Amino acid sequence: MNRRLFHPDIATQGRSIRFFYDGQPIEAIEGETLAAALAANGLNQMRHTRSGERRGLYCGMGACFECVVTVDGRSSQRACLTKAADGQQVRSTQPAGTRDDPLQALTPPAAEAPEIVEVDLLVIGAGPAGLSASLTAARAGASVRVLDERPQSGGQFFKPLAPSHTSAQPIDQQFAQGKVLEQAVRAAGVSVHQGAQVWAAFTPQEVGALVDGRAMVFRCRQLVIAPGAYERPVPFPGWTLPGVMTTGAGQTLARAYRVAPGQRVVIAGNGPLNLQLAAELLAGGATVLAVLESAPRPALRHARFALAALRSAPDLIWQGWRYMRTLKRHGVPLLWGHEVIAAEGDGALRRVRAARVGRTTETIEFDADTLCLGYGFIPSTELARMLGCNHRIAPGHLGHLATVTDTQGATSIPGVFVVGDGADLGGSRVALARGTMAGAAAARALGLRPTVADHVTHDLNNAQCFQQALWSVYQAPPLSLAAVSDDTLLCRCEEITFGDVRAQIRAGRDTLAALKRNTRLGMGRCQGRYCAVTAAKLVTEMTGRAPEADQYFAPRPPAKPVPAGALGFEKPEWGGHKPAITPNLARPVEVSALPPMQADVVVIGAGVLGSNLAYFLSQAGQDVLVLDRDEMNLQASGANAGSLHVQLLSFDFGAKAQAGGGPAAATLPLGPMSVRLWQQIEADCGEDLEIKITGGLMVADSEAGMRFIEAKAALERTHGIEAHVIDGAELRRHSPALSEKLLGAELCPMEGKINPLRATYAVAARAQLRGARFVRGCNVQSIEQLPGKGAGFVLATSRGTVRAKKVVNASGAWSSAVGDMLGVKIPVKGAPLQMIVTETAPPLVNHLVAHADRHLSLKQAASGGLIIGGGWTAEFDPAMRLNRAVRDSLEGSLWVARNVLPAVSGLHMVRCWAGMNVNIDGAPILGEVPGVPGFYNAVTSNGYTLAPIAAKLVTDQLVLGDAGLDLSPFSIERFH
Repeated sequence: MNRRLFHPDIATQGRSIRFFYDGQPIEAIEGETLAAALAANGLNQMRHTRSGERRGLYCGMGACFECVVTVDGRSSQRACLTKAADGQQVRSTQPAGTRDDPLQALTPPAAEAPEIVEVDLLVIGAGPAGLSASLTAARAGASVRVLDERPQSGGQFFKPLAPSHTSAQPIDQQFAQGKVLEQAVRAAGVSVHQGAQVWAAFTPQEVGALVDGRAMVFRCRQLVIAPGAYERPVPFPGWTLPGVMTTGAGQTLARAYRVAPGQRVVIAGNGPLNLQLAAELLAGGATVLAVLESAPRPALRHARFALAALRSAPDLIWQGWRYMRTLKRHGVPLLWGHEVIAAEGDGALRRVRAARVGRTTETIEFDADTLCLGYGFIPSTELARMLGCNHRIAPGHLGHLATVTDTQGATSIPGVFVVGDGADLGGSRVALARGTMAGAAAARALGLRPTVADHVTHDLNNAQCFQQALWSVYQAPPLSLAAVSDDTLLCRCEEITFGDVRAQIRAGRDTLAALKRNTRLGMGRCQGRYCAVTAAKLVTEMTGRAPEADQYFAPRPPAKPVPAGALGFEKPEWGGHKPAITPNLARPVEVSALPPMQADVVVIGAGVLGSNLAYFLSQAGQDVLVLDRDEMNLQASGANAGSLHVQLLSFDFGAKAQAGGGPAAATLPLGPMSVRLWQQIEADCGEDLEIKITGGLMVADSEAGMRFIEAKAALERTHGIEAHVIDGAELRRHSPALSEKLLGAELCPMEGKINPLRATYAVAARAQLRGARFVRGCNVQSIEQLPGKGAGFVLATSRGTVRAKKVVNASGAWSSAVGDMLGVKIPVKGAPLQMIVTETAPPLVNHLVAHADRHLSLKQAASGGLIIGGGWTAEFDPAMRLNRAVRDSLEGSLWVARNVLPAVSGLHMVRCWAGMNVNIDGAPILGEVPGVPGFYNAVTSNGYTLAPIAAKLVTDQLVLGDAGLDLSPFSIERFH
């Protein structure tokens, strides 16, 4: 089956090659991508989901990760960006991760440190905006580097012919304009790096990237971000079937690689890009069944807009007219006011059902193997948000985040410009003009004197007028998600349905942060690109409250999944958590005032400890009210990696330990008790909290490390902890994937893991069934102890007054601020730290893995991803009001993980996030505060493990007057 398109002026340039896909020989042309070669041979099924479904090419630009395949043992290679090579072994499944079928390293071995590159201006993106910005600045005398992820410059708009094809002259004006611009950029001395992946913008002057598989850090004086946009998701039943793709993906196949996306193609959506694709496919000999346009047919009321468009861009109007003539000449119907309502097929697309917009009872069916969808775009704001640039919500369709800029592209961050469709949507001509202006502004900031043609401002005004007129003609009816069925997938990566999300919203978990934690929405490889805006729209429709710009998923590195092994560099170890005082992070998730409230017990903080307190207090018959300044489980608890520690961590024993290690050692008996309580809670909740008690391994790679764990294990055994020291051979019998360089380990059978994204909510839900109340967005501002024995307290909050007989401080790293309200000095500080999670991996480790000499906590979640932590420090960004990752910590953490588990080099890092550790002295602070009757602390630095036992002990003391255990080692009096 050959789907190659014909054009009289285009010839095949690359030699014929052959690779193998799932054992089947595939004929290809050197220089084309795997996706293009597979499409040319009629193959559209690529990756396998966890549920066993298949996915195929969807975005065609490396943003969705639906087309990932294994290439010569290298997992998760995007077929749309990976070049085909002779003899390649390509398969749709991931390696098993065994000795016989290992995960091959994704990049060459990392050097001792990333290469540092100094440059005047760094431009990210080689589309129209990025190229025009770099050209203007370079001509003014600036040193300029451009980083672009695609195989060729040009971006989504210019899409030059791939090296596999050649043409004596550009076959249309779009190709010609792109070629002239690229040649001018290179002639101006700009260094352009193709296939470069920018994975993080740490500051306006420091950007991390992979170039040819090598980690590089670019230090720039000015930064232009021109990342372009990706196409909007349009969920309907069957939209994830192989054969359903974006119009951009279809156009990339057709324009760059001269391959038809299918044999029988339906094109649907909103806007003239769909007409262009249809015309190009028809001209190349493909079969297009219909073009469905959701906007109504233009009528007399659109005449003034059409005239405005004609005045501002007559050539584009003429081009559009020619597209329509091509459709008419080939007998292809253009159905205005129609939309797709379902895609059907068993494992791949076979049928498309469409209907008039809003009239789904009268359907039209097409027997098709390909459906191209183009409903507009969403700006790629990830890097701009990572830097803290101001954003707004742009209306229209699903809505999207747009970067706030001035005409020249300047953002709220000095030295940072964002231009093109990556800032907000405006098309190629707006991008070219704004890119030129941004390049000139950056050059002036460098002390140079750029030259900008007088016509640029005129071109920008014309382009903006055209866009306004165009979308007035193509204005589609308002979108509603109410009719989308519950069984339709909303999140493609994690296979989360609309029904899953609606159930959470109805349960009150109606912010994007809460939905992410409760469903895994946005946690897959695409990192929320194809579900966040849909979920935000659904929240708005169901609650009447639209999320604010700062309530979207937090901007975290990497901007896209990046090979973990390429980023690991040895860093100096430090002697423990770095304490920091983080200011109150309260956000107005709820602003309405509440009537005065009262309760027997008020718990401040709805993290894992607060939820466990509600669980045990309500079980004991207490009337409990839990107040949180923001969302439940949002800060330390929700950002926890979910380790269940029983043995001492390496920095809680020996020379690194706080207070000589005594407080941490005194805590040892609490660990097993708390783990058993977690198991009882899981049984009581009737929900799988993903508790796995598979044992913990603290590994050592030196003789000194072995002596360290031998001494530590001896101490732990005196406190009743089962601990064994094993040699390297036995270690690898327990965990074969661990490094051959490891000499041995301490094995602690009672350790394990839990899913903190399930457990906190499950405990809280069980407490609510017993009558406990939770109030979010309720920031406690002051606490007054009423006169008289047992008179209780009055709490002033952001939402009203609360009276309580007793108060429990469970606010973790912010406990000292609560104590200050009652004149109680609580020696607690926050310690921002970061965690890393990889993409889904084959089974590699079953234990909780730590290191004797290095900061490491490593485990494999039930979802398959590796979670890598261990206390590497993060930092608080006061401007962004959040904790954020630090490059040195990322690099050091990945180096340790790779040296303990070599398979890390064969995986991509999907997310890195910064949480908050509670820094005390190694032991919790529990119980009633002397001199302040009725005021209790429940604060612990090993929060997730010890939450149940800490809550149970405080509950028993509060209710029964006796905790049943000597709490003196954990009393606040030890600090006085």
